[in-house]
Amino acid sequence: MTRTRKLVAAMLLVAVVTISVLTAALATDNTETYAYLPDHSVYFYDVTEQYAWAHREVDTLAVAGVIKGSGNHLFYPERAITRADFIVMLDRAFGMSEALDSGLIDASGTFVDVPGNTYYSKSVTAAKAFGVATGTDDNRFLPLQNMTRQDAMVFLKRTLDRTQLILPVGTLSGYSDINQISSYARDAVSALVNARVISGANGKLNPTANVTRAEMAVMLYRATHLLDAGTNAVYEQRSNVVNVCIGAQSYCDVVIESYDPSVQYEGLMQYTNLRQEDGVTYITLTKQQDINRTVSYANGQFVFNDPQGDGTITIPAAENCVAVDVTQPYHQIDAPVSTGKGYRHCYPSIVNGQVSVIYYTTA
Repeated sequence: MTRTRKLVAAMLLVAVVTISVLTAALATDNTETYAYLPDHSVYFYDVTEQYAWAHREVDTLAVAGVIKGSGNHLFYPERAITRADFIVMLDRAFGMSEALDSGLIDASGTFVDVPGNTYYSKSVTAAKAFGVATGTDDNRFLPLQNMTRQDAMVFLKRTLDRTQLILPVGTLSGYSDINQISSYARDAVSALVNARVISGANGKLNPTANVTRAEMAVMLYRATHLLDAGTNAVYEQRSNVVNVCIGAQSYCDVVIESYDPSVQYEGLMQYTNLRQEDGVTYITLTKQQDINRTVSYANGQFVFNDPQGDGTITIPAAENCVAVDVTQPYHQIDAPVSTGKGYRHCYPSIVNGQVSVIYYTTA
């Protein structure tokens, strides 16, 4: 079985997101012996440990350039996504615009409510050419309306139909709200459920609810990681695949060699044998280690303990938000902060390729 891979050939689309996405070349400094397995996004402040079901997917797609935040390291995971933005994400993941630009497919016009000077016009035009985006009877796309879950599944299924993957329909009998699925969306919903791209929540598919940005990321991640099983493409959730941080480098979709299901792979762990083979990154992880750097806030300053000595390091704090570049490796930072200023998040992050610690207030 093979995963969906890169890029566009004739009328076929292939996922841009490959099995292993790296922010940098593989580490060659063998003195780095610890890997950090984050329980939150390392790119977006607001994709916290509460998004255990989505943070790895969000970071993988962010590294691949498929999804982007607001420009201030916020992703707004619970915010509804518009129809225009969903198509933009699909385009980045599957390269529809590139096929249009290369002349492999001819444009079939655009929609009357999609001006050519908008950031989404090219993606929507390409999606229309591929038959992914369809509009109303009077040729409107309604780009600024929120995307419903069932419409997102329709657009995603149409996109996957343009690949060589086969997604047969399946049963929806395990869900209590199937009567809410519109007739035009039923086959798409059924096929994506059968392919394990969609799993629902609490026995419901919520077809008419708006798609959140976090849900969109999970949908696209799974769709770009389908396994081609011949007549039935499926997403296989593997517990031996993780994201890891080593120093200032972030690695996505890393396969743990000699995986042991009885081991809890989280936090700081010793690692060996980080390597890439046939586009897949592998790592060997062994015992967990304590994180050994702490920070406190007082009188407008952050005070770090120095794990390499007996002293401390003092850095001025911004009023509401500060990104503090540090010289210690990523994994040597911990979160306890005592403050009267309402600091509620304090964890290591990677910002513009630099190791940072991010603090921001509830204000």
